Amino acid sequence: MCAIVMEACAFTARGIREVLEHKSSFEGEVRISDGLRELPVLIARYQPSLLIVELCGTNESVMDGLSFVAQWQSRWQQCKLIICTGLDDPKVLQLLCAAKITGIVLKQEPTLALIQCIEQVLNGRRNFSYKARQRMAHTAPVDKPLTLRELAVLKSLFAGNSVTRTALDMQRDVRTVSSQKRKAMQKLGFINDGAMFIQGKWLNNINPVFTNSFG
Repeated sequence: MCAIVMEACAFTARGIREVLEHKSSFEGEVRISDGLRELPVLIARYQPSLLIVELCGTNESVMDGLSFVAQWQSRWQQCKLIICTGLDDPKVLQLLCAAKITGIVLKQEPTLALIQCIEQVLNGRRNFSYKARQRMAHTAPVDKPLTLRELAVLKSLFAGNSVTRTALDMQRDVRTVSSQKRKAMQKLGFINDGAMFIQGKWLNNINPVFTNSFG
């Protein structure tokens, strides 16, 4: 049995390892990565039963994290996935719920919240921590997660490219890209481009500063 922890902060990564090895019922090897881009190779090599992942690693953005979740949904659902994040944006948390991930815990919570989440997930149940559920309580749920193609379109648009430029770069029809943009906006609950780009500015930001805990 193997668990992989993806966490850019070495202090927090050590804390999560400590929880897995000494404060939970998990029995097995724990591997640490500081970036999302390494995870596909590590998953193929070690066939983990559990992933504990922050939404961005070194030189990565939240959009990269959402793209990883979309990949997990299509390729690696045999691995239980806990998102352990300092990001408490309600809409992003709703997107994670729609992707059917196994657990969510916020770093702002006590270590006990992480322990409880791990135990519930290891016992075959989904678990969203108290503060995560509290943050989502007054936000409309998302019926379907963003697809990889929709995320790629959003990432290009958030980087400042037009729909036409995005279509050219991705070698797609402009109408297809426009449709994917529209569907993504509906899922995110944005009523206009202005609202979408305000959110997108930080979603596409490299290395957002998150609260770290579990030390």
